[in-house]
Amino acid sequence: MSETRSAHWRDILTALKHAPSWLLLALGFSAGLPFLMTGATLGFWMREEGVSLTAIGFMSWVSLLYGLKVLWAPWMDKVRLPLLYGWLGQRRSWMLVSQIAIAAGLILMATIGPKGNLTAFALSALFVAFASASQEIAIDAWRIEQTKTLADEGLNPTFYAYGFRFAVLLSGSLILIPAEHHGWPKSVIGLACVMGIGVIATLLARPSEAELSVTPKPQNLKTLLIEPFQSFFREYGGLSLLILLTLALYRLPDYLIGPVAGPLYEDTGLSNSAIAYMRSTVGLTASLIGVALGGGCILWLGIERSFWIGALAGPLSNVAFAMMAVYPGDLTVFGATLVIDNVANGIAETAFIAFMTRLAVREFSLTHYALMYSMAAFSGKLLKGFSGQIVDSLTPDMGLFGAYQAFFIGTAVCGVPALVLCLILRRKGLFRPA
Repeated sequence: MSETRSAHWRDILTALKHAPSWLLLALGFSAGLPFLMTGATLGFWMREEGVSLTAIGFMSWVSLLYGLKVLWAPWMDKVRLPLLYGWLGQRRSWMLVSQIAIAAGLILMATIGPKGNLTAFALSALFVAFASASQEIAIDAWRIEQTKTLADEGLNPTFYAYGFRFAVLLSGSLILIPAEHHGWPKSVIGLACVMGIGVIATLLARPSEAELSVTPKPQNLKTLLIEPFQSFFREYGGLSLLILLTLALYRLPDYLIGPVAGPLYEDTGLSNSAIAYMRSTVGLTASLIGVALGGGCILWLGIERSFWIGALAGPLSNVAFAMMAVYPGDLTVFGATLVIDNVANGIAETAFIAFMTRLAVREFSLTHYALMYSMAAFSGKLLKGFSGQIVDSLTPDMGLFGAYQAFFIGTAVCGVPALVLCLILRRKGLFRPA
């Protein structure tokens, strides 16, 4: 037993010496930076400009593109970009193009603003979502192809999640300070400049062995679209639809609260500076602990148990937001909410990434991962568009804070089906040795 543990620790230390693990910090940061600019931060910005919750909820549908990326993932998996492919290879060439597009889209959003042409503003946010989803496709494929050992299965999603969380802290919390003093346009342009971190990481990365070993072959509709999806259903047979349904419901509670979390902070009377301070101290610490716990669970409990723990912890954190509506403006309650939410979702998100990484068949890793992620993202991002409308419709009868309470408790209940499906997958013996 001690020899097994020693070997396990040696595997972890070896994995920590590999450059890909550390580059995933920067690539995760690059993936997370634009994420909230089509989600919670966008809602916060629009609420400050006096936009209704209903309009904010509908605006969140621009992020549906994250759930539709499976439609163009096969092209990114096989189609080579002229000039850039010879220099950077398949994955990194798409990363670079996507990162430049994200920066351009953020600058366009800052130039138009919610008070300008709302249609043009929505289209610019749509462009950012498309570019951001494309960047995730390329990074996910590169990360999966760098995952070779059990230690990699735990460390790679952990490093990626750490980078993602730091980016979310910047674009979801720290941005509120310059936005309060210098305005949103300058702050969003600043985010566009920070995308340079992702560009540097892309240039420093190296092609994976799997990418270099691919033998080019003529591309047609069958090889681009049919074969990748056929291989997934062939690999998992009768469990395929059950897996996809589980993923569709797994992160649903977290998605549902996205459009109204920012407005809740605004409506409770918390200042931008207070929100930014609490998120960057209490929230950041809790987030780092949550991701570390998620990685630790994967390394010592395995992906199967970690996935189930995440399905339980994620929805429970939504109840904490309901408490914020009971005690509006209370910084202690706000801090407790941040701790519960960030720890729970750090565990859930890390397990979620590791679960999909394990199931992606290497030959079609990009398309398989995009398929699974799309099932999770599309359902959540479609339904979350009604979140603001639900709160608005409950407000006349229950009052604003009563409506918030009912909504957040309801979203926690939405996590029960995923728990049941996780137990079914466990009984059916989905997992086998990597």
